Amino acid sequence: FDGNSDIFSQIFGDAFSGARGAGRSGDRRQPVQAADLNVTLDVTIEEAATADKVTAMFPDGRKMAVKLPAYVEDGQTIRLKGQGEQGPGQPGDALVKIHIRRHPRYRVEGRDLHADLPVALADAVLGAKVAVETPTGRLAVNVPAWSSSDKVLRLKGRGLPEKTGGHGDLYVHVRLMLPEGGDSELEALMRRQKG
Repeated sequence: FDGNSDIFSQIFGDAFSGARGAGRSGDRRQPVQAADLNVTLDVTIEEAATADKVTAMFPDGRKMAVKLPAYVEDGQTIRLKGQGEQGPGQPGDALVKIHIRRHPRYRVEGRDLHADLPVALADAVLGAKVAVETPTGRLAVNVPAWSSSDKVLRLKGRGLPEKTGGHGDLYVHVRLMLPEGGDSELEALMRRQKG
């Protein structure tokens, strides 16, 4: 039979030998890839702003520190190669969906953040430096004299990272605070002003 195969090869050339090779290779089974895993990862504003590492809990009980990309947004999916279901073939991937938690201090508008800043009445009238919490740390902000409750202070670059680089801004809304328990001197002054 091998002699006949040689004769066929001489007559038909590479086409015959290629067909035989294709038939053999077609019998090989491709390795089966295991299933992907879907994971939801809760992220704080501070973690999103600093591209921090966040611990993800997998359905199979595993824990993994996931490094956030420089730009991350709510609903975004990060693919971790080979971290899905394990099987006899290739492991699946982990599909990590980002969920940015609602923050007690910041309100998110695009890549900008908004926050309220309680300011004592005397500081609002006379002007003062007031500490403001930002996602990347505390910052001393100058509150101008005669700032009212509709005053908005813009802290440039203190918001969330932009896709094209840079950061959004943090807008601080002044909120006047009256003294707790009252202030007799302030009350007397207001009465005199009122006439």
